Parts: sequence; C-alpha cells; structure tokens
Amino acid sequence: MDLPITGERLTVLSPGPFVLVLGAGAYEIHIEGELVLHRTGASTLHHIAGEAPAEDLAVALDGVIVSAAVDSDGTLRMLLDSGAQLAVEPDRYYEAWHVTAPGIYLVVCMPGGELAIWSEKS
Repeated sequence: MDLPITGERLTVLSPGPFVLVLGAGAYEIHIEGELVLHRTGASTLHHIAGEAPAEDLAVALDGVIVSAAVDSDGTLRMLLDSGAQLAVEPDRYYEAWHVTAPGIYLVVCMPGGELAIWSEKS
C-alpha cells in the first residue's frame, strides 16, 4: 500500500522518549517501534522508542520522500532523496507506527502487522 506522503520533506519534529515524531507536509509519522535507517556510505542507524536518539538521527532523516509504502506484513518503508532507506517492522504486542493527517487520514500498524485505515475517502 502506498502512502500519500511521497514528495514531502521528512523532518524530525520530536525525538521524544517514547515516540519519534516525524513530519511530512500536513502528515505526521509516529514511530513507537524500532526504526532502522540504512544510509549510503554510512553506518546503519537504529532507534528504539524509549532510548535517546543518536545525535545524527535528525540529520539522517532530513530529506524529500521519494517513496513511502507499507509491505503486506505491515512494515513501513520510505526512501529519501539522499538514498537513505527507513524501515519500521510491526511488533507482536503493540502499535509500531502510524501515519496521520488530523481529521482526514490515519493508518495504524496494529500489533502483529494488521493495518487499521481511516480516511475522508472511506
């Protein structure tokens, strides 16, 4: 499933202690699971909710979203114009991530990877 955030600039809004909040235009991406970020020519970054983020996480996540999709197993994947690839796999016990635009769009990765989807078009 493609997400409607392609072409938006991804930025870190809040590297909070329990959730990493990213911005993409009118959308927010809340990550409560493990984020894995593969970067061209650099080390792979891992961020787990509840841990202090790496100092270079905000820099590594800054870029335009070239593609954003959810795999059939519930894994969120994004590719940035920098070549960085972001992935958040589902968790067995809790919601690993969600994408929202208040009042018009919400996709939640439920425990186990099933998606709950609400949109103004539904």
